[in-house]
Amino acid sequence: MDKDEHIQLLNRHVDYLEQQYNWIDSLGHTKPSNGVFYLFERFHLNLRAAFINSAEIEMLEMRLSRLNAHCILLTLSQDAVEPRFIESRGEAWKSYVMENHFTVTEACQKFLEDQEKLRKCAKQSLIPTFEIYTDEADWDSYAIQILMGIN
Repeated sequence: MDKDEHIQLLNRHVDYLEQQYNWIDSLGHTKPSNGVFYLFERFHLNLRAAFINSAEIEMLEMRLSRLNAHCILLTLSQDAVEPRFIESRGEAWKSYVMENHFTVTEACQKFLEDQEKLRKCAKQSLIPTFEIYTDEADWDSYAIQILMGIN
């Protein structure tokens, strides 16, 4: 997909969320915490990183901000990248990750560079961002952190 197709897709998702938010608001739920709860994986930050200085992304962020959106950036430390990102999902995944890299070290470095780019994009974003280190793969704990962080 090109930039315009990505933006159109995101706009359709946000259109739907705005409809849900407005419907719930019409029922008398005025506090944002009583509104719509939604979770996207790799939603706007990836596009902000891909399309730097995009007015369309900023417009999407403004719309999301009105919906009380929050961004959760799940990250890994340097030591955890190889065992968690490359080795933990089986050979098919490892082959996929390694398609564009000559060595595991190179793939890990690329992951860390991309992660740092997402951190920078999160700082530029209008959406408040919480970063959670996921080295331990303690998903129940991370879910609690997410719920506590957005309330």
